[in-house]
Amino acid sequence: MTYYERSSFIVAAVISITVHATAVVYLGHYDTLLSNQPQSTVSLVQISLAPARPAAQEPEPEPPPEPETRPEPEPPPPPPLKKPVPEPVREPLPEPEPIIEPVPTSSEEPETTEPIEEQVATSSYTEAPVNKPALDQVALENERETYLLRLLAHIDSHKYYPRNARRRGTEGEVQITFYLHKDGTISDLQVQGGSKVLRNAAKQAVQKSLSLPAPPESMHLQEQIRFGMVYRLDG
Repeated sequence: MTYYERSSFIVAAVISITVHATAVVYLGHYDTLLSNQPQSTVSLVQISLAPARPAAQEPEPEPPPEPETRPEPEPPPPPPLKKPVPEPVREPLPEPEPIIEPVPTSSEEPETTEPIEEQVATSSYTEAPVNKPALDQVALENERETYLLRLLAHIDSHKYYPRNARRRGTEGEVQITFYLHKDGTISDLQVQGGSKVLRNAAKQAVQKSLSLPAPPESMHLQEQIRFGMVYRLDG
C-alpha cells in the first residue's frame, strides 16, 4: 500500500468514527428529552354524532314576471222589472132571496121519548173480617225455649277440648254470636273472650254443627243467637 492510499484510509476512518459518535450523542440526547416529558393516559370519551350539515343550495332562479291581467269589463245593468198591472176587481152579484113555502100545521104533537137511566144495583153485603185465633203468648215462649235448648244441644255435641289447652291447664268461657235464618244457615259468626286456642275450638264446633235445625214458624226470619261455651278441667 502506498503512502497516499494509507493517508486516505486513515482520513476516512476518522470521519466515520466522528459521524457515529455524533449520532450516538444525538440519540442519547433524544432519549433524555423523551424521558424528561410527562407521561399521558389515553381515555375513551363518548362521542355523539351530530347530523351532517346540508350542502349549500344554489340560489333558485327568480320566477319570470307574471303577465299583466287586464280588468274584465263590468256586466251591463239588468233591465228594469215591469210592475204587474192589477186586474179589475169584479163585485159579486147579489144572491136571490129564497122562497119560503108555508108549512101546514097539524094539531097532533109529536111524541117525545125521555131517556131511561140505567141503574146498577150495588151490593151492600160486605164480608165480615175473619178473626184468626190469636196464638197464646205463653205457648210461643215455650216453643222458642224448646228450640233454643235443642239448638244448643246440637252445637254442644260437636264441642271438643283442644289437647294443648288441656295439657297447659287452659280454661275459659267463649261468647258466641251469630244470626240464624229460616233454612238453618247462619251468618256473621263472632267469637269473643277466652284464649285464642279456645276461641278457635268454639268456632270450629259451630261450623261443624251446620246446618242447624230449622227454627219454628213463630220465630223471626232472622234471629240473633247468643250463648257462652265454657271450658273447665275436672280436678
